[in-house]
Amino acid sequence: MQCPFCMEEVLDGAVKCKHCGSNIGAQPGQVATSGQSDFAELFTSAVNVWKANLVDLIVLSLVFMLVVWIPIANVGFISGYTRSLLKVARGQGRAQVGDLFNNWDCFANLLAYLVLNLVAMVVLHFVPIIGPLAAMVLGFFVAPGMYAIIDKDFGVIEAYKWSFESIQANFVNWLLAYLVGNVISCAGMIALFVGIIVTAPLGGLIYIQQYEKVKPA
Repeated sequence: MQCPFCMEEVLDGAVKCKHCGSNIGAQPGQVATSGQSDFAELFTSAVNVWKANLVDLIVLSLVFMLVVWIPIANVGFISGYTRSLLKVARGQGRAQVGDLFNNWDCFANLLAYLVLNLVAMVVLHFVPIIGPLAAMVLGFFVAPGMYAIIDKDFGVIEAYKWSFESIQANFVNWLLAYLVGNVISCAGMIALFVGIIVTAPLGGLIYIQQYEKVKPA
C-alpha cells in the first residue's frame, strides 16, 4: 500500500511510514488522537502533506496570488484554492491550477459571509482602544465558518453558528492552528513577498488539519 502523505510504498497494515514518519493509521487530514494536546501531531501531518506535494502547491499558490487581487471574482478563487488544499490533505488528488477556476457553487454564501465579516471588522476599528483587538478576536471566531461554507455548502447563519460552537468546544487547537498557520503564511512576505507561495499552502494545511478533525457531518 502507499503512504497517503509521501506516496511511498509501505507494508500493508503499517501504522507508521518508514519514509516520512507519518502516522498512517488515519487518512490525511484526520488526526487519530483527541483532546486539546494533539497540536504537535496535527502540525506534523500538515508538514508531511506539504512536503509530499510541494511543487504542485507552489504552482497553485503562485497562480492564486496573481488572480486573487481581482475584485469579487477573488471570492471564487478563494473557494477554489481552499478546496484544492482540502483535496490534497485528504489524499484525493494533486493540487492543480484548474482547481482555482471551477468552484463557484458556494460563491453567493461565501461572498455574503466575507462581506459581513469585513463590515463588522471595519466598524470595530472605529471603536477606541479595544476596537482593533475586538476585530482580531472576531476574525478568529468566524474563520472556521468559511471552510464550512466552501466544503459543506453551509448557509451564512449556519456557518456562524457552527464556527462559534466549534471554537468553544476546541478552543486551544483552533487558536494554535489560527496563530501558527497565519504566522507561517505571512512569513513568506519577509523574503521579498516571493516566499509566500511556499509558506501560504503550509499555513493553510495546518488550519485544514484542525478543520478535518472537527468538520461538520
